[in-house]
Amino acid sequence: MVRHSPLLTGLVIGVYVGATAVAAIVLLSVVDGTFHPRLGRLVERSVGTDLRRIPGIHGVVSDVSFEHGNVDHVVLTPRGCLAVEVKSSFSRRRDLAKVADLAGKVAQTRDGAVRVQRLLRSRGVDVPVRPVLLFTGPGAPFMPPVVHYDDVTITGSADSTTWVEGAVRANDQLDLDTARRAADVLLAYREQRTDYEQVRAQLQAEKLH
Repeated sequence: MVRHSPLLTGLVIGVYVGATAVAAIVLLSVVDGTFHPRLGRLVERSVGTDLRRIPGIHGVVSDVSFEHGNVDHVVLTPRGCLAVEVKSSFSRRRDLAKVADLAGKVAQTRDGAVRVQRLLRSRGVDVPVRPVLLFTGPGAPFMPPVVHYDDVTITGSADSTTWVEGAVRANDQLDLDTARRAADVLLAYREQRTDYEQVRAQLQAEKLH
């Protein structure tokens, strides 16, 4: 039937070519080592989209870059500021205690929150910033919705509203005006940082040539 129908023939060929192209792109990404980083960035953007949908949130500033690292999302809520580190996992699920280098991930999350807090304070916005480590993806560990690991909140919950409420502190308050000033600082810094990294990359490229 396909051989006698130009329309079906074209449809089958189109599907085959499309599937082959997608498979080739995925294979090349795996070979050159960019597949998982790209997938991770997609997951991070998805988390940011979910955070922005939470009712009552003042704002979310994503991808705040520092030297040798970045903070995936800074969440400005009426009950405080959160610095969120997203770790996507696509391996076999296991208990939280068995997550590879959990202490290192916790330390990275804490360091990101400290950097954000220092940045805001240096520019006149003195607010506490709470660190949150979010595991996501099919390999996210088995755990309660929220776990407090010293001063770091760890979660694997897909419900952003639940873990945001679990991460904030009862005594923390962040009014809308302060949240706006914090967002302005972070956005201005992010733009400056982007310009700086572009100039540095250009200079390094010129040195290679």
